[in-house]
Amino acid sequence: MDTLPLFPLGGVLLPGARMPLQLFEPRYLELAERLATEPEDERRFGIVRIRHGHEVGEGAATDLHEIGCEARVDAMALARGAAGTVVHLVARGARRFRLERLDDVGTSYLTGAVSWLAEPEVGDAADPDLEALTARVLAAHARYLESLGATSEPVEAGPRDVAYRVVERMVLDPGDRQRVLEGADAATRLRTVLSLLGRETAIVDRFAALPTPPDLGGASLN
Repeated sequence: MDTLPLFPLGGVLLPGARMPLQLFEPRYLELAERLATEPEDERRFGIVRIRHGHEVGEGAATDLHEIGCEARVDAMALARGAAGTVVHLVARGARRFRLERLDDVGTSYLTGAVSWLAEPEVGDAADPDLEALTARVLAAHARYLESLGATSEPVEAGPRDVAYRVVERMVLDPGDRQRVLEGADAATRLRTVLSLLGRETAIVDRFAALPTPPDLGGASLN
């Protein structure tokens, strides 16, 4: 197992996705200081969704989902002003992990022992219909966009990542995104996304209502 600094959020980071963050709480400024001392290609921490509780303040949440995503730092910048110090950071999702336990290592921010989740090889005999399943998801995504009157660039990703890239382009509750993140393999994730696309398209068709982005309670803040 590895030890990883943790950043609990109301939202979900998916592998390959980018997420901007603003760090201003003292504990996360401490984390930023640690990251700044590391080589650029080794700056990483874990983003894990909060099950119950809040991101900030006294008694901030430690009741966390088991599955999270490694965040690798693409860019960092420091800003100082009348309101205090803020670190602007852009994170990119990498490996998925299972949070085995929280560790007390003397930092003000949370640290956890994590095990990395293996990604089954695409094309295993266990799921020979993966290519057809990918095509169904892309077709359902096109219908979803049509129901919204929206357009988008083609989804360019291999079967392992198609579900993540489609979800990035949808307005979903964080709980739905967490379900996709927890999918054990590409086929499981694609089936989950296919179900979500069917649900969301039916809602738009039936009620002629556009989805509203959920309030994540400051998910990109701390």
